[in-house]
Amino acid sequence: MPLIKSVIKGLKILEFIANSTSPPTPLQISNALGMNRTTVYHFIQTLESEGYVTRENQANAYALGLKILPLVGKALDCNKLRIESLPYLQGLNRKLEERVNLGILFDSEVLFLAGIEKPSLPMMYSHFGKKAPAHCCSIGKIILAYMPEKEAERVINEKPLIRFTENTITDLSLFKRHLSEIRSQGYAVDNAEHISGEYCIATLIKGEEGRGIGAVSASSDNLEKLDQHLDDLFETAEIISHLMGFRVR
Repeated sequence: MPLIKSVIKGLKILEFIANSTSPPTPLQISNALGMNRTTVYHFIQTLESEGYVTRENQANAYALGLKILPLVGKALDCNKLRIESLPYLQGLNRKLEERVNLGILFDSEVLFLAGIEKPSLPMMYSHFGKKAPAHCCSIGKIILAYMPEKEAERVINEKPLIRFTENTITDLSLFKRHLSEIRSQGYAVDNAEHISGEYCIATLIKGEEGRGIGAVSASSDNLEKLDQHLDDLFETAEIISHLMGFRVR
């Protein structure tokens, strides 16, 4: 199927703006993506005229525009996994009194579909749209562990095993053995591998064919507390799996 290259360029510019820690300039976008500066500027002008990007504080830097929000909202409202999971994430959040998350594997990274902060913080559905590296995130590790071996290898090879903390596993053979251990125990732990001092435990959500389609996790600065609620995590994942069509044969 023929691809429209100009559309791909426009989407790459939009993604770069979305993923930047601060609003980038056309020059920064041009240098990062290897595109002609004039071409980038014309794309940005078009996106700005349609409301998909906006100029920040009259500076020559751009951020996502409000036109994006209805699209994001519609995508979230149409996602069955997220909609079915939200009430049970709330219940888990009340039991643990810690942040709980719902995520999937997308584009070889963890993509968060929902999250609820600990009750001591303002109640909100957070984290949706955020990404995390699969090799040091409990959600990513549990999904990878239950993938067919060749498929998991493809995903792992697409992203380097970058070190984020002293606990991050960056050796490929060691990481594969780690996935085998996760399959044996049935859950995955982020042992402060992504962010120092932050721990996370995840259990798998299965779909109709029994394949892992996502995971539910709980995060805390206290790993022992998370361990005490492992049964609650399993129960939540089992309920959501049932709602998503999984049946034990």
